[in-house]
Amino acid sequence: MTIVFEMSTDADIVNTTLNPAWPAVTARHDWAAVRNMNLNIEGGAVIVVLAHGNNNVIGDAGPAISLNAETFLASVQGNIQAGQAPGAVYISTCGKDIAGFAAGVRICAENNKVWANTAIFGHHSPVAGPVPPPTPTNLSWVQIYQGR
Repeated sequence: MTIVFEMSTDADIVNTTLNPAWPAVTARHDWAAVRNMNLNIEGGAVIVVLAHGNNNVIGDAGPAISLNAETFLASVQGNIQAGQAPGAVYISTCGKDIAGFAAGVRICAENNKVWANTAIFGHHSPVAGPVPPPTPTNLSWVQIYQGR
């Protein structure tokens, strides 16, 4: 099950698509739905997050939505069924220098025992086409965290 979370209200992010090589998208949720944290998604889902980003936050290009790593993790977890966790989270941003944000997500994931088996990946590039697929030969994705 592949679920897309738009963690931005910017038009370029809202209009971003996934490469057709991704497994079929089961649902796509805009920021208003994600922010409410009541989507009740089954554990084990693959979550693809689309947003602008930098070293400290992801969200909108401007300050309207600015999620730090802790808030990001809580926003995703709040949409998963109680006691469950996503199988994998793919964070795709169009901003460079997201290493600090990725490190924050990793620390939060390590501290959050619920995400003990969740893999987290990161990717960044300008919004210029579909989000690349998560294939073993695609070097666009960097594994940030692999739960045990």
